[in-house]
Amino acid sequence: MDMQINKTFLRQEREKRAWSQSHLAEVADLSMRTVQRIEHSGVASMESAKALAAALDVELAVLTAHSGLTEHSEQVIPLTSRRYRTWGGIGVLLAGLAALGWWSTAAAEQVMVNLSIETPGGQRSNMQLLNKIGEQGEVKLDNQLRVLISSSRQGEFLLLGTEIYDFVEGEYRLISSPSILVEDQKPASIYIASANGGQINLLFMADY
Repeated sequence: MDMQINKTFLRQEREKRAWSQSHLAEVADLSMRTVQRIEHSGVASMESAKALAAALDVELAVLTAHSGLTEHSEQVIPLTSRRYRTWGGIGVLLAGLAALGWWSTAAAEQVMVNLSIETPGGQRSNMQLLNKIGEQGEVKLDNQLRVLISSSRQGEFLLLGTEIYDFVEGEYRLISSPSILVEDQKPASIYIASANGGQINLLFMADY
């Protein structure tokens, strides 16, 4: 399954090491044409993305992180991007998820995360959840989707781990478990395939 990666971050990490595209391809055991295509389009297979992350010695979640960490990422889409404006035009905005994290015995940090979902059939919903960082919270979309989300601090960013279940033949089935790195009050998106092959769009925004 193809996924969106932060092509700017990829290029900057390669150039920071003074690597050519051919050298990165050799280290990642990929063809140079594959590396060129990924740097140009930001689209990579899961296997290629993992190979690039390993070659650059970075976490896969960082390679797919919000474009605010560099310039722009297709997977993590700013509110002003073309795709989000299209969403806004059709009224797709959900509210969402929250996590409450304790960073010391004396002080607590509250984190609010908004989640927006659009299903292949065009169904949309708004949800909110307050939870502690490190614990798992759950939201449901009319018995069609079940989303479990946990959060952890990654420096000044928040790493959201998700488990996404689709309701098929009378039961919830796990269809994807992506992670996404989000920045304070900046939206980030994930696109996954549903059990019937359609696309599910999830938009996250954290306020911490």
